[in-house]
This record gives sequence, structure tokens and C-alpha cells, in this order.
Amino acid sequence: MSVDLSIAARLFATALLLCAFIGAARAQEYDPPPATASAASASAADAERERQADERALAERALVERRQRMIDDCEQNHGSEIDCTRETDTELRAEGLQSGARVIHLRPSAR
Repeated sequence: MSVDLSIAARLFATALLLCAFIGAARAQEYDPPPATASAASASAADAERERQADERALAERALVERRQRMIDDCEQNHGSEIDCTRETDTELRAEGLQSGARVIHLRPSAR
């Protein structure tokens, strides 16, 4: 009789495992695939990167136009293109330092 109980317990445990497996497989069929959620967030991230790149391009273009206007104004008032270019670049660099822009040193500092 203990052999019959042992076989019955094994069959019952196997049936429970089979039901659990089938239930889990069916549950996965109804869930939306996680790839669509990550694809949506990836496309949102791409759109944000593109927007930031556009903003940087507009800011750079505005700076180039402002530099040229400053050079033109300086030339009308003082005359020399080379001096005006140097003066304008120095002014823009100083403004950048005040607003927290980074400075790229071409030579190491003399110590």
C-alpha cells in the first residue's frame, strides 16, 4: 500500500508541475512583449538626442553670426580686420569663462 501511495504522490506532483507550466506559458502569451516598451523609450531617447543636437546647432550658428557682427562693427569703428578678429575672439572667450564654459589649453602651463 505504501508503494501505491508513493506512485500516487509522484503522479499528483507531476500533474501539478504540468499545470503550473501550462499556466505560465499561457500567461506569457497575454503579456505584451517587453521589446515594445523598450522600443518606445528608445525612440523617445532618440528624439530627445535629436532635439538637443538641433539646439546645439542653433546656438552655434547664433554664436557664429554674433561673432561676425562684432567683427564687422569693430572694423567700421577701428579698421583692422586682424585686430578686430583677435579682439572679438578675446571678448567671446571672456564671456564664455563667465558663463562657465570650458577652456582648451593648446600648450601646457609654464611652471
